[in-house]
Amino acid sequence: LEAFQRVAIETSSILEIIGDGVLRQALEAQTAHLKLSNSVMFSGWLSQPPCAAKLRQADVMVLPSLRECGGAVVLEAMAVGLPVIATNWGGPADYLNSTCGILVEPSSKEAFINQLTDAMLKLANSANLRHEMGCAGQERVRQHFDWERKVDEIMEVYSGAAGKSIQKEAIVSTAT
Repeated sequence: LEAFQRVAIETSSILEIIGDGVLRQALEAQTAHLKLSNSVMFSGWLSQPPCAAKLRQADVMVLPSLRECGGAVVLEAMAVGLPVIATNWGGPADYLNSTCGILVEPSSKEAFINQLTDAMLKLANSANLRHEMGCAGQERVRQHFDWERKVDEIMEVYSGAAGKSIQKEAIVSTAT
């Protein structure tokens, strides 16, 4: 929310926070304190279909979390063509590269907030960059994270392991 404050002042962007949890009341209070009530919406918990619909309607997905080390939502956003801004940590750091998103270093609170603000402004102010990153994210998901592709990769690993195991056994049996 602190990072979004300047974005709300400089653009007409709306921040929609999806989900419920122990921090929701504090975030709502912080929203009021920062005078962001006209620019921040709280949607609460959503089941998969409405959440996916929200992703398809968005321009950017922001995941500024140090607690979400898996970050499957990053892949979901990429799959629908959204550029992503996320913490350079855990899953998001593995999923994103500079072609499809912006990773923000969690070095210090102040630096983190400033980098998040800069990333949000950069994407808010460039429809072309959002489009390019969104397309690159979709392609990255297809190439590296599609389930069919993962099955093929696992089969290659198992085939390679089985082949090496058989060759090793053949060498051992001829040596004895």
